[in-house]
Amino acid sequence: MFGIEKKIPALIFAEGEFGRIDGKTANGLVRFSEKYEIIGVIDGSREEGSVNEVLDDVEEKIPIFDSLEQALKKLETNPEAFINGIARDGGVFPYDKKDIFLKAMEHGMDLVHGCHDHISEEKEFERKAEENDVDIWDVRKEPEDPHFFTGKLRDIDDPPRILVSGTDCAIGKRTFCIELYKELEDRDYDPVFVATGQTGMMQGARFGFPLDGIRGDFLSGETEHVVWQASTKNDPDVVIVEGQACIAHPQGGNPLALMKGVHPHGVVLIHAPGREEKDGLPDFDPPDLDQEKDTIEFFYPDSVMAIGINHEGGIDVDEWIEKYEKRYGLPVEDSLLGRPTKTADKIEENFINGRPEVVRAR
Repeated sequence: MFGIEKKIPALIFAEGEFGRIDGKTANGLVRFSEKYEIIGVIDGSREEGSVNEVLDDVEEKIPIFDSLEQALKKLETNPEAFINGIARDGGVFPYDKKDIFLKAMEHGMDLVHGCHDHISEEKEFERKAEENDVDIWDVRKEPEDPHFFTGKLRDIDDPPRILVSGTDCAIGKRTFCIELYKELEDRDYDPVFVATGQTGMMQGARFGFPLDGIRGDFLSGETEHVVWQASTKNDPDVVIVEGQACIAHPQGGNPLALMKGVHPHGVVLIHAPGREEKDGLPDFDPPDLDQEKDTIEFFYPDSVMAIGINHEGGIDVDEWIEKYEKRYGLPVEDSLLGRPTKTADKIEENFINGRPEVVRAR
């Protein structure tokens, strides 16, 4: 899918979080990764023996271990990478669990993590990496030369750019992107995926950058730069861009800058009707689909072209799909219950075969 020929065998650390919202990096990597072959997950809080018993959309029986020692004892393949699969609010490295990361390095594993803390620059980790001849990948580190916004995508309508946004954080944007990519690829199109967060980059996306690791002055510019690269290299049929958070979230500055950088022709909006509070903010009202849709379309009129459903909370998915399709007149589907075929149909009809005119932002 992303053109990676050989995967790196890896263990994921997700203690206390696998299958939960803060375990979204681990959840995403066991669902899909081309860069890493996930051979085990460490989470001693889980009674289940394999990931498919936790995530009902995963078929592969990747084992869940209580500890690093148990994993190393039972695995037949030696892991070459140790990935932090936890993504808590604020992106802080789990220093209270640092011993397991240091131990992993002693066993010859490279460290991979998407936290704001750059542990490759910390003396203890730097010394341990040198002693054991391993590497540390701080995925969320800002590029050395970030770019300012230029507006150069405003006059480019080929290939079309589809932004997968959402009404909250940790709501399924990246997962929808991956499934949409697969569906378009299976239709013999050549899509390209732009990852804007650490998990998508770990999955092996050819184009990506850590949006929330970028200084504010460069947010829209770095987005524009990477989307431009994805749009102009190898002549893709469509560019699918991963959204982050949501504009209406109190911490929503980044997603607006991202949207301005993408300058999308179409937006897929992911929503969880069963969610009762904003992610990380229990005292705030739950996500509001109309509010987010109206905010997006204030800047890009009529740009929302499909709705993705997140079925958390045990909702009746078919009922909500019928309700939203009747209300909005848009394709609605849950990408964890099946490929987003209706969204792909609309992209194929309106954006690939019928090339869009350039969208002008307000």
